[in-house]
Amino acid sequence: MDRLFRSFRWQRRSNAAAPLAALCGLAAGVALMYFLDPDSGRRRRALVREKSGRYAREARERQAALLRHASNRAHGAMAAIRDRVHTEEIVDDAILLERVRAALGHVVGDPLAVDIRVRCGTVILKGPAREDQVEELVTCARNVRGVLDVENRLALSGEQGM
Repeated sequence: MDRLFRSFRWQRRSNAAAPLAALCGLAAGVALMYFLDPDSGRRRRALVREKSGRYAREARERQAALLRHASNRAHGAMAAIRDRVHTEEIVDDAILLERVRAALGHVVGDPLAVDIRVRCGTVILKGPAREDQVEELVTCARNVRGVLDVENRLALSGEQGM
């Protein structure tokens, strides 16, 4: 047995670890005193239990919201892919007009200033437009689902606000 103790190397802790261990022991003792206090310990433990339950519930709700968001994004991506694959779909002109008007609403401040006409899948854009917006309007209309062609009849205006 004596040989066993001699062959086993006892490792001493470094001097830097000793204050850290003492500090951890002190913190554990303070925490135990705080929660096991005969006067206020019961209230403190109940408070910690309620707060931890609340944080766990909020974490579950955030996780469920993130999962719903990811699911909705995946469904949207699948719908976009499905729409790109089925390009030969013929859309009614009235529906196409509303789609183009809604898309142009994201590009210009007043989409009613641009006269939009749709004939057999071809979108005709008329009216005043700023020079820097013309290409953006045409591109936006061309990217709408169901649009076959875009005719640009926009007149250039010198106005800055539209």
